[in-house]
Amino acid sequence: MWLVWGCLVLGGIAAALVARGISEKPVNAAYGVFYLGISCICLVWLRSTKQGAFWTFMLFGITWAADIAAYAVGNALGGPKLWPRFSPNKTWSGFIGGLVTAMGVGALMSALPWFDLNIWAALSIGLAGGLATMAGDLWESMLKRHFGVKDSGDLIPGHGGLLDRVDGLMFAVVVIAVARLVNQLGWRH
Repeated sequence: MWLVWGCLVLGGIAAALVARGISEKPVNAAYGVFYLGISCICLVWLRSTKQGAFWTFMLFGITWAADIAAYAVGNALGGPKLWPRFSPNKTWSGFIGGLVTAMGVGALMSALPWFDLNIWAALSIGLAGGLATMAGDLWESMLKRHFGVKDSGDLIPGHGGLLDRVDGLMFAVVVIAVARLVNQLGWRH
C-alpha cells in the first residue's frame, strides 16, 4: 500500500507540473488526482480485507440507500432547503430520510450471521456513511458551481455525468474504509 500511496503523490505532482506547462491551475490538476485516487485506493483496499466483499456490499448499499432515500423523501415531503446556495433542490427532510435509511442498511448488514459486525457498530457506520454520501453530493455540487459547469459529463443526455453517480460514493468509501480499519484494529463487539 505504501507504493500505491507514493504513486498517488507522484501522480498529483506530475499533474500539477503538466497543468502549469499548459497555463492551467496546478492546484486544480493535483486536486483532481487526489480526489479520484484516494477513493479508488480505499475501495481496492476495502475489498481486499477479510470479509471485504461484505464491507464493499455494505458501502454500496449505504451509499445507494442514502442517495435514493434523500431524493425520494425530499421530493415527497419537501420543506426547508439544506444548502440552497450550492444545491437548491436538496431539503432537510431528504437529508434526514437518507441518513435514517443508510443506518437501516447498516443494521440489515449486521443481521447477516456470517458478517462479523455488531448492530451498534453497523448503525454507526451507516450514519457515518450516510453523512459522507450527503457531504460528497454537496461537495460535487459546490465544485460544479465553482467551475461553472452544470454537469460533469454529457455521455447520457439529461444525466449529470459519471461524477454525479459516484460523488457520494467517493466520500463514503473513505469513511467506511476508516471504519473497516478501526474494526480490524479491535472494534468488533
